[in-house]
Amino acid sequence: MTRKNKKFVGLFLIIAILIAAIFLLLPKKSIAPNGGVKTSETATVTASLSNNLSNLNWPKGQTINAAILMYHHVGPVPAGADEIRRGLTVSTANFTKQLQYLKDNNFNVLTLAELYRAVSNGKVPEKTVVLTFDDGYEDNFTVAYPKLQEFGYKATFFIITSKVGMADYMNEDQLKELSRSGNEIASHTVHHLSLDTVSGVTLEREITESKAYLEKLTGVSVIDFCYPSGKFSDEAKDDLKKAGYKMAVTTEPSKGSFSSDKPYEVPRFRIGPTTNLENLLK
Repeated sequence: MTRKNKKFVGLFLIIAILIAAIFLLLPKKSIAPNGGVKTSETATVTASLSNNLSNLNWPKGQTINAAILMYHHVGPVPAGADEIRRGLTVSTANFTKQLQYLKDNNFNVLTLAELYRAVSNGKVPEKTVVLTFDDGYEDNFTVAYPKLQEFGYKATFFIITSKVGMADYMNEDQLKELSRSGNEIASHTVHHLSLDTVSGVTLEREITESKAYLEKLTGVSVIDFCYPSGKFSDEAKDDLKKAGYKMAVTTEPSKGSFSSDKPYEVPRFRIGPTTNLENLLK
């Protein structure tokens, strides 16, 4: 090899080493395939989010008069569906009737994030109702969302992030559309694990990675959480608070109100296929 060629090879190696070093030093910023966000970027994801409510002061010792409604599927029941699937499904006709009842009787329909802001500002409207949808099923977008638009209502959608884009679940584009339209996209963990049976790193990742993924996807701060199957522990509540969540909903039956002293144990009305909303909200 000539002296000139040796110099060229040496220069090439130096440049290659410098490029490799720069690449290794750059922070990783990719969405993990399991619906979470890699840990190296979790701390920076929330740096420039909209809907940041961290400066609000949540009151103590107050009764919050608001009915939180819990939906799952909306639309027709598939042929051969089991009892669980049938029990989680509200027909399009019944859902429409329920929205019409809310409209005709002047209920104020808020998202959970809007309720948090209203409580913090001491201005919760009378006859407040929050519509929540668990799990992130596709019919929430294809059936429920158009009906919500028809009545001018918005809702809170709790998403299992590992299920995003899978069959029967909403995909990223649908979630972004919901968010752009003013609906709230909130966390329902990464893998829908029962949080009373996990702890430590596993629990922390279910709580933080789902939040970071949704915030990166929508650009909106995620402040609300839904416990899978309504199960939780003191450790789970502590981790939620540390992660920046403001409220968490359960499956405990609601009486139409809850205590501001328990923002991580908010009860809800379960809405099933035969629920009479008028009787429920009297």
